[in-house]
Amino acid sequence: MKALINNEIIDVENIHPDRGYYYGYGVFETIRVIHGKGVFLDNHILRLNNGLKYLGIPKVLNANEVIIAIDALACYNGVLKINVSEENTVFTTRPMTYSQKQYEQGYRLMLSSVRRNPSSHAVGIKSMNYLDNMFELEKAKKHGFNDALFLNNNEEVCETAVANIFLIENHKIITPDGSLGLLDGVIRQWVMGTYPVLEEHISLDRLISSEGVFVTNSVMGIMKVVAIDEVSLNQHKIIQQITCKYKEVLDDIGRGL
Repeated sequence: MKALINNEIIDVENIHPDRGYYYGYGVFETIRVIHGKGVFLDNHILRLNNGLKYLGIPKVLNANEVIIAIDALACYNGVLKINVSEENTVFTTRPMTYSQKQYEQGYRLMLSSVRRNPSSHAVGIKSMNYLDNMFELEKAKKHGFNDALFLNNNEEVCETAVANIFLIENHKIITPDGSLGLLDGVIRQWVMGTYPVLEEHISLDRLISSEGVFVTNSVMGIMKVVAIDEVSLNQHKIIQQITCKYKEVLDDIGRGL
């Protein structure tokens, strides 16, 4: 039996279309790689395997498989993406595209009309079904923004299309509570393990009027937010301190420490 994929005839025996391909039934991780080392690799593998267990997919990925993939793909400085479904484990790479100019300028977020559902099965796992995220991200970019901000169905601040979000208030670091319909990101975990962080229910007005806002994910690390829609935000020195601290972590990984 044959199949036509990307204008190329391929034996069906060499492909494995499964529920991951057809329905997004699977999980993925995106990992920063520095000098051939996956940043917070164990955290990523733990979350991926927990997601597989939740979906009832009888697979377990280990660190050695990822290390072999990094070497085989010559991904020594860049980004490694892992997609795992019932029949497939796929590793792909891409360059690290965030520039110093982007960090200096900061991010502008566009409020999404889509609401996060805390009771959804997609909450808490990095599901391959990322339609809402990608659709709203592209919509935000078309309007000149960097990312889309999601509230949940109780109108509480949740996360962005590709990042977790934090605010500074009375010199304290605050982030949406993990029960509100968000993904517990690996860099979110690092921030919460490095600094005293309060998990709270946050309104949009409170976010906008705070002393500062930043977002985090595994590729960009820490990024200050300078505006939500057309409203300019305050900036706080704590954000720069967190950014510098995280850079030290990356530098240590690069040196093999």
